[in-house]
Amino acid sequence: MTLAAIAPQTRVELVRQAILRHIFNGDFNPGHRLVEATLAKQLGVSQATVNSALQDLHAQGIVTKVLNRATRVSRFGQPEIDAMFTVRMTLEPAAAEAAAANIETLGVDGLRSCFEQMRMAAEAHDLSRFCLADYSFHQELYRLSCNRFLIQACQAIAAAPFAYILCDCHEPLPTDYVSLANDHLEIINALKVGPQPAAEFMRQKITIWRGWSMRALEKRTSRPEGTTQTETLSD
Repeated sequence: MTLAAIAPQTRVELVRQAILRHIFNGDFNPGHRLVEATLAKQLGVSQATVNSALQDLHAQGIVTKVLNRATRVSRFGQPEIDAMFTVRMTLEPAAAEAAAANIETLGVDGLRSCFEQMRMAAEAHDLSRFCLADYSFHQELYRLSCNRFLIQACQAIAAAPFAYILCDCHEPLPTDYVSLANDHLEIINALKVGPQPAAEFMRQKITIWRGWSMRALEKRTSRPEGTTQTETLSD
């Protein structure tokens, strides 16, 4: 068996992932203020590095960075999530179609690595690690499109796979997360079949994921104050 090479990560990428982990863990909730000087000191990097990471996350809709003002973790409501999925339904099938055309040349090692991380996180009931791997999977899918305009457009909805967390909803979705990870293996397999099958399969999966997210948010907003949803990665 030949192992895939590990891509080098820049300090900005490492800082971005560190901030994402804190968001997925619930350490940085929607609306939480992110102070660059504090993050730089805690992470042992320069303030410029933190600023670059936050600029990336702002472009992805994950944080809201206002010039000369505070940077905060973004907060979404159900209408924003629904609107994001509407755009996602257009962009991600296009990215899958373009990626499928490049698979023979570029390969799927990066996608497969992300899938394996998702699967292991699901089996370990580690929602934070699962979300980070899910995020990384879709980032790699966008990259494989080799279309810088499509990549830029997809980046604007990078929060979509975990957008419910930005609605103050840190409970897992009402789904089997191992099966959800396996959905991403099926995406890899669809990419190998061809551009059109990959695009259609992605549309089907986004429709399902959209339903899960919206139902979870509806359930959360409709339950009586003071009650909690059972926290489990599978039902």
